[in-house]
Amino acid sequence: MGKALKLATTVSLLWNIYLVVGVINNSDYALTRAAGGQFDSFPNGIRAAYVLTLMILLYQSLVLLGNHQTPRWVLSAMLIMGVVSTAVNAISRSANERWNAIPAAVIAYAVFLRRKS
Repeated sequence: MGKALKLATTVSLLWNIYLVVGVINNSDYALTRAAGGQFDSFPNGIRAAYVLTLMILLYQSLVLLGNHQTPRWVLSAMLIMGVVSTAVNAISRSANERWNAIPAAVIAYAVFLRRKS
């Protein structure tokens, strides 16, 4: 991974972690940027689901930025999640959430390159 892509991937992962922690903590800044921007307060079920999302993001960080070896099928699953995340964010009814498609696409591309190597 080149320096520019590694920087973009790092920033994208940090942004996603920031948003996910915001949902878990029910922070105001995350309300329009996650879950379709439809909630005034995130329900406990969504907040619990975002705990799992945080674990996935932390694992992706290890795989993409560290020297962690992972099976090809895991990279394939990460790539599918990245493509789906990009699409879901891109079609969100929340304008703020649509911007999340950019870091999702960066992460998906980084996973694609890692899987390809």
